[in-house]
Amino acid sequence: MPVTRLVVLVSGAGTNLQALLDAAQDPAYGAEVVAVGADRDGIEGLVRAEKAAVPTFVRKVADSATRAEWDRTLTETVAAYEPDLVVLAGFMRLVGSDFLGRFAGRVVNTHPALCPAFPGTSGPADALAYGVKVTGATLFVVDEGVDTGPIIAQTVVPVEDADDVESLHERIKVAERTMLVGTVGKLAREGFTITDRKVRIGT
Repeated sequence: MPVTRLVVLVSGAGTNLQALLDAAQDPAYGAEVVAVGADRDGIEGLVRAEKAAVPTFVRKVADSATRAEWDRTLTETVAAYEPDLVVLAGFMRLVGSDFLGRFAGRVVNTHPALCPAFPGTSGPADALAYGVKVTGATLFVVDEGVDTGPIIAQTVVPVEDADDVESLHERIKVAERTMLVGTVGKLAREGFTITDRKVRIGT
């Protein structure tokens, strides 16, 4: 059975990356991380990749004349590793039309809320402020919108009366990591299709 090639993009500590690297140590997982990219230097995510002997690259927006040029540069760099799936694991940049055109339907990302509720960068805070009783995390296929792509998987996290944003976000991160690793493995082993926004895993 062919192994699914993952390119993982990170912007920070890389805890989700580490979870994927650890899972991929088991040949039965069905996927391997073939490269890790970042939009800035000196982050823990790159260190984690180097420790695992995985090739790394950095493509900073500031090094390109325009955002579109950065997107093209990132696209070509990622394409060179021939990924089957691109995982945005805490990658804090929006990829553009070139990137999504090249890897259409094969870029996945997580969001710390139950989409379509609370999109954007403050999902846990927005959920807490709204007073919901449950929130969670969503794994989705990236499209041109912000956290609007077809949903692959979701996991539910109860909101406790004593929660603040930090405590809630930490519990969401733990659930998100478990969902990400488990679902990426299933995508790798079983494949998936997207029809009318519905993602179905397996043939």
